[in-house]
Amino acid sequence: MKTMVTPDEALSIILEQVVSLPPEDSPHEISLGRTLANDVVADIDLPPFDNSAMDGYAVIAADLQHASAGAPVALPCLEIIGAGQVPQTSISSGQCTKIMTGAPLPAGADAVVMREETSEVASGVEFTVAPQVGQNIRLAGSDVAQGKVVLLQGTQINAAQWAMLASLGRAQVSVTTRPRVGIISTGAELVAIDAPLLPGQIRDSNSYALRALVESCGAEVTAVRHSGDSLAEFEAVLQEVAGACDLVITSGGVSAGDFDPVRDVLREKAEVFFWKIAMKPGKPVMFANFEGTLVFGLPGNPASVMVAFEEFTRPALLKMGGRRALQRVEVPAKVKTGLTSPANRVEYLRAVLRLENGGWVASIDNDQGSGRLSTFTRANALLVVPAETTKVEAGEILTARLIDCPEID
Repeated sequence: MKTMVTPDEALSIILEQVVSLPPEDSPHEISLGRTLANDVVADIDLPPFDNSAMDGYAVIAADLQHASAGAPVALPCLEIIGAGQVPQTSISSGQCTKIMTGAPLPAGADAVVMREETSEVASGVEFTVAPQVGQNIRLAGSDVAQGKVVLLQGTQINAAQWAMLASLGRAQVSVTTRPRVGIISTGAELVAIDAPLLPGQIRDSNSYALRALVESCGAEVTAVRHSGDSLAEFEAVLQEVAGACDLVITSGGVSAGDFDPVRDVLREKAEVFFWKIAMKPGKPVMFANFEGTLVFGLPGNPASVMVAFEEFTRPALLKMGGRRALQRVEVPAKVKTGLTSPANRVEYLRAVLRLENGGWVASIDNDQGSGRLSTFTRANALLVVPAETTKVEAGEILTARLIDCPEID
């Protein structure tokens, strides 16, 4: 077991242990938010046929090469083609067809003139512009060509991807199995959300934070349990939860106190990869394998548990769920006020980022205590202070991780 690793070392160890789950087929209707298990290759052209990009008239461009406002050209109209209809005639020189947006282009036509640039006359349709060949035409395959890879393995299916899959007729989608996650909050002081508070008690909030964070990764929370501070009770709960999950997250009971069952049970019963990370908040993180199930032992203080999840558990769940992108978007941010930071520990400060004069400016809550849940309710970023930095002056630049933005490659 390694002790006091750096955040980079911890993440490297974690990702070495995490394996992506196998694929499964999902009906398209419920695949939104899932992760593609394979590249998606187009088996048809999109659009599948040449069509009009405008309401107007399909023409042969050469027929109108001399058309102008002073010398309009009139052409007879053969038919009207609406979207979803098939042209009944082809166009020859000196003819036009009225066409709607998305309707198939009739054979012979090589341009579409917008309706606003025409007028109907007794002899047909009068044109006052000279179109270019290909004007207002969407060619077959111009969006996606048959045989092209359009979506990459590991991509989360969001609105555009979901629509693309529908356009390709993918009623079944191969997606990575969602990780099953169990959450165990520990501590004799914790009571349920609707319980009256007796002296010395607090309501369990960590399990709710963790449920939301887990689901934001595309994983599924399949068990939420509570354990007191006895080793036997925690081991029994862990045994139950781990047996039915791909990953377990505990909160509390992992530090150096007299009532820390997570630390003691994992040390004795699991393969522990590391304990403690040189960071603030969240130092007493433990990462282990308990009977084939990965376990994140996170601290109990609200800010600590959320920072530790963000930095380590989130990338692990994303990888387990088959995602390609594992890291949050980072931007340089100017610190609004000066600050001090502990030596030899990376500090993650809850911050509010705002765009001012074309650049990001970070406002930092004065109280960054690990028990301050309220600071996270206002934050939209984590400001990263390097381990070697102990003092930051107002106006200096630090890296900010945007916790409300999705990951990118």
